[in-house]
Amino acid sequence: MGLKFDPVGGGQFKQALNAIIEAEKQPIKSLNDRKQREEAKLKLFGEFKGKFSALQGTLNSMIGFNKFKELKAELGDGTALMGVSIDKEKANVGSWNVEVKELAERSSMMSNGFSDPNKKVLGLGYITFDTPKGQQEVYVTQDDASLYGIANKINALPESSVKATVLKDVTDSDKPYRLVLSSKQDGLENEVKFPQLYFVDGEEDFYIDQDKGSKNALLSVDGFEVELGSNDVPDFLQGVGVQLKQAKPGTPFTFSIKADYAKVTDKMKKIVEGMNGVLDFVNKQNQVDEKSDTRTTFAGDTSLQNIEFRLRNLTHEGFAAHLSSEELFKVYHLSELGIEFDKKGVISFKEEKFTKALEKDFEGVSEAISGEKGFASQLKSVMDGFSAPGTGVLSSRESGLKTRIKQIDDNIGRKEMALDKKTQSLTDQFSRLQGSLANMQRQQQYLAASLPGAGSGNLTSQLLGG
Repeated sequence: MGLKFDPVGGGQFKQALNAIIEAEKQPIKSLNDRKQREEAKLKLFGEFKGKFSALQGTLNSMIGFNKFKELKAELGDGTALMGVSIDKEKANVGSWNVEVKELAERSSMMSNGFSDPNKKVLGLGYITFDTPKGQQEVYVTQDDASLYGIANKINALPESSVKATVLKDVTDSDKPYRLVLSSKQDGLENEVKFPQLYFVDGEEDFYIDQDKGSKNALLSVDGFEVELGSNDVPDFLQGVGVQLKQAKPGTPFTFSIKADYAKVTDKMKKIVEGMNGVLDFVNKQNQVDEKSDTRTTFAGDTSLQNIEFRLRNLTHEGFAAHLSSEELFKVYHLSELGIEFDKKGVISFKEEKFTKALEKDFEGVSEAISGEKGFASQLKSVMDGFSAPGTGVLSSRESGLKTRIKQIDDNIGRKEMALDKKTQSLTDQFSRLQGSLANMQRQQQYLAASLPGAGSGNLTSQLLGG
């Protein structure tokens, strides 16, 4: 029996065509498998680079004494009287005896009362304010001639030194609503003076019923009386701002700026955690067995091993700190500060030991960690060398991975174009062959019908293997 086929384009010819095309696709599939391995490796490298960058960022907050140190304020009995903000890079430790005698006040005025704050009964007029920025005027029309109308118009003024509100004072139950105008800031430098209100054709009188001027805050600091121009002073001391909350004459308290050992210890802990993150990544790459696919990891990678070697060596070095004489030094080893490798190869951090070292010699430990030749500075120098753009190991490795992935992509693209052309060529060839065989089959059928016995050994069947 000869080979049967589908004249429309299916059958064994189509299967043969698909088999050829599938065979031609194998190199592309191999390239895609290789690309997936390289992409997995690049993703893994990105994880390592993230740990590396995080540690570098932590180190940036530790280099230099002013960045390394952490300060805190202690107010004792003055906690309810004063708040404190600290710029640790400018502030210095110290202690002061403080008494809050008077708070700063802002100038303000209150109008007479009205029965309805929405009723437009004030007529036409204007209000003037003498402010530190110069005189300001607010013109009031019939549309604004209510307490709420005036308040809204004043509050809508751009860059106004005055704010307005309407309050309800039930001292006079018939006319409880009053307009209150006040300076936005307290202290004599921000004083606003309110003259008489000028209004005509109103149904009711409108005037200033009460007013008060601005004044500065008054403190006693170590026995000296000090005036503050506001209750919120950002530069009360160098690097120290205060926010006065309440006056309490005759009740002094001790205000101190001290080193915050707990925060410094926590910062050191983050460095140790960052180093452990980097070292743990390298160690895991070298933990392989018969099931490990080392093509997608960095097992045995000399670059990562070099990073591990440098980090480990640095933790065993000594770091100098000046003593009272600039010519004398004390060398600190990290093990003295509670930082050392344990039996598992992980850096352990004994926080209590580190804190006690800070309490004993804060400046010395600070220099050994954050000084120009200190641990943090040297560690960052090592890491910056590895991550330097263009020349660093990390940059070179990342660039190499991306280059290989691009080369694979380019190769895949070229092979896919070639496969498309070959597929089209084979399809055309099979179509022509199928057409020829169809014609031969038709001729066979014609001969078989015309010549009795001619179909027993026809040429088409022989060609088709029959």
